[in-house]
Amino acid sequence: MKPVIAMGLFTVVISCLSSASVSAQSDAIAKEFFGLHIHRADRGTAWPEVPFGSWRLWDANVTWAELEPSRGKWNFSRLDKYIAMAEMRGVDILLPLANTPGWAAARPSEASAYSPGNASEPATMDDWRRYVRAVGERYKGRIRNYEIWNEPNLRPHFTGSMDKLVDLTCEAFKILKSIDKSNKVVSPAASTGTKDHIEHLDRFLASGGKKCIDVVAHHFYVTQSGPEAMVPIIRDVRRVMNKNGVSEKPLWNTETGWRFDSKDGSSDHPMVRGYKKITADDTNFVLKAFALSKAEGVDRFYWYAWDNKSALGFIDPHSGSPKPIVQQWRNAYDRLLGASQVRCSQNQNNWICTFVKKDGVKDEVSWSAK
Repeated sequence: MKPVIAMGLFTVVISCLSSASVSAQSDAIAKEFFGLHIHRADRGTAWPEVPFGSWRLWDANVTWAELEPSRGKWNFSRLDKYIAMAEMRGVDILLPLANTPGWAAARPSEASAYSPGNASEPATMDDWRRYVRAVGERYKGRIRNYEIWNEPNLRPHFTGSMDKLVDLTCEAFKILKSIDKSNKVVSPAASTGTKDHIEHLDRFLASGGKKCIDVVAHHFYVTQSGPEAMVPIIRDVRRVMNKNGVSEKPLWNTETGWRFDSKDGSSDHPMVRGYKKITADDTNFVLKAFALSKAEGVDRFYWYAWDNKSALGFIDPHSGSPKPIVQQWRNAYDRLLGASQVRCSQNQNNWICTFVKKDGVKDEVSWSAK
């Protein structure tokens, strides 16, 4: 997602969940569950001061349009740096394959969230095949997770048909599996930025996409609410997965974020002024978001974004110093890494999540949703 285009356009009202109990997740939480986006890791952003296990390379300037700016002319220098950074720190990479270069686009002059033509499907499938193969072969054994496109339910990001999206996914699946059977293909993640995001996932799976993915992805943005508002959306995604016979596949939240209070007094970008502002007084906010997601069966949670400049970041956009929310991340990671039996339940506005920490000690977080 390019955050100035479409994010947080969806307000969720939790209903029919009183006294509801979320099913327990007994598998221990791995470090890869804690995911981040970093936009400028090679251009001034210091490596995050929080522990995390996975990194989604979106808005990091390594899309197809940037890797192959003209036919056959490749520039892998930035992506090479990112992969080296991740390997040094034992962080897993998720690379979205997206953004058609203007020279390859079916509609090269069409407006997009980025440059003209980026939201279009390629004019010929052969160009897509070359791109996927070039990336897959260059990073064999180093990148193992590939996500197809980004928020294709939003026109600033994708203007092709559902059939085209399924074709792109299945072609990438065949190529990446032929290079390395252990590669995982992550489905195109629809965003809550449109009312039809659940229906979009349903159509993708039913149109043949379910045969060409290893992981189901979604973007659970609830920027005008607390993390509790993700619960009914996750359940809707789970319902669609079950309907289409892919309930056994992992579910990843590959992008979500909130508006965090800043210490440096910088003004927020106009697009976030209607969003709920999360302050240091919102105790255990990060822990709640992680625990609720895990209890609902989400296997990875990629937070958007460490160095985002429109108030969705964890660091001040001017000073680069950590926002108060950073300490909450450290606390959540320490309490949840290796934890199991995560259960959450609701009684009207009151919530409680319980879990067994890796040392066998039972822990919990409880709160009243505002």
